[in-house]
Amino acid sequence: MSDTILVYTSFAGKEEALKLARILLEKHLIACAQIDSPIDSLYWWDGAIEQVKEYRLVMKSSQSLWEELEREIRRWHSYDVPEILAVPVSAIDKDYEKWIQGVLQ
Repeated sequence: MSDTILVYTSFAGKEEALKLARILLEKHLIACAQIDSPIDSLYWWDGAIEQVKEYRLVMKSSQSLWEELEREIRRWHSYDVPEILAVPVSAIDKDYEKWIQGVLQ
């Protein structure tokens, strides 16, 4: 199993996603980030189903950085309860993983 993880979060605006991605890149907590075009998000909030446009931020990082990464996302995120998910990578190109790990702290 790889140490690489994919980390997901989402934002109401693209600028907030870009800002967080840059902060995390500068701290070497992520190797790269991708921001999707607006996506439709539907979820329960305060007893009602909400439907909003959001920007999904997907980041490549390392399981060993998870706790610090989660803290930083929470610190900078504007949502009361932000989506912060880490998914382990079960298979990855060895050269790509070497690049990711070389960029991280």
